[in-house]
Amino acid sequence: MKELGKKKVMITGAAGFIGSHLVDQVIRMGAGVVAVDNLSSGSWTNLSRVQGNMEKVEGDVRDVAFIGRLMKRVKPDSVFHLAGSASVPRSVEEPLYDFENNCLGTVNVLEAVRVNVPRARVVFSSSGAVYGEPGLKKIDEALLPNPISPYGASKVAAETECMLYNRVYGVDVVIARVFNTYGQRMTRFAALDFLKKLRQDPEHLEVMGNGDQVRDFNYVADTVRGLLVLESKGVAGKLYNLASGESRSVRDLAVILLRVLGREKCVAMTFTGSSWPGDAQYWDVDISRIKLLGYEPGVRMEQGLSQLVEWFNQEVQ
Repeated sequence: MKELGKKKVMITGAAGFIGSHLVDQVIRMGAGVVAVDNLSSGSWTNLSRVQGNMEKVEGDVRDVAFIGRLMKRVKPDSVFHLAGSASVPRSVEEPLYDFENNCLGTVNVLEAVRVNVPRARVVFSSSGAVYGEPGLKKIDEALLPNPISPYGASKVAAETECMLYNRVYGVDVVIARVFNTYGQRMTRFAALDFLKKLRQDPEHLEVMGNGDQVRDFNYVADTVRGLLVLESKGVAGKLYNLASGESRSVRDLAVILLRVLGREKCVAMTFTGSSWPGDAQYWDVDISRIKLLGYEPGVRMEQGLSQLVEWFNQEVQ
């Protein structure tokens, strides 16, 4: 297998939060990148500082003819498929839109690979939402999916297609179950929402739910590191949890953020008591499988939140 720096790499969802950071790192490693995005939620601004061999292509993976033509022209060595919807609340409101983006779009990418570049390595970005509400169980890859939102269900369906394309057609695909990622360029979710609320009211922070929801918050550079490990060492047809391996409550996240801001004793926290449909309450993630490949998360929450705050103050109006 070629080193990544010598490959031609296609990244779907490249103008989004995680995708743009992945582009940054792949370019730094010396690879040529074809960055694909429909710009429904991403922005080419996220890639404005990229210096290297990159082609930007605006298009939608739901368009089977588009992705087929592009795959035939580019003939990538590796494909990172990150395009799709990534909002549980929106999936509850628009389940068909969510399914088309996450499942149909994934099948279109897999079929384009099968027909045009059958030897390409594919890394599919799934989600921890496939597990649903596992209770107090440690979440390892042997735990059966049990989604509680249309978003989680669409990712389970997409994973099933990935495994089928591997088993039936030999497509070299590996699946990353990505958990809550935070960092620069994020557009929503808890840490960013907290900063926006504090900008509006520096003395009060309202937290959705009771604050006891437990998550695994992973800094974006570590999520990217995990995706790259899977590209080079992941076993085709296998699933890998991609997280920090440290569980924290939403309340803990808020407290640590206030500490980073130097406002831990100046802000009153209140809780709404309820969250949105499909919001899981407890995720404690086992990452031992991906660690066997050499993955090690390297950014502590305090450090990651400091980077997020610096970016927020400079870039978010």
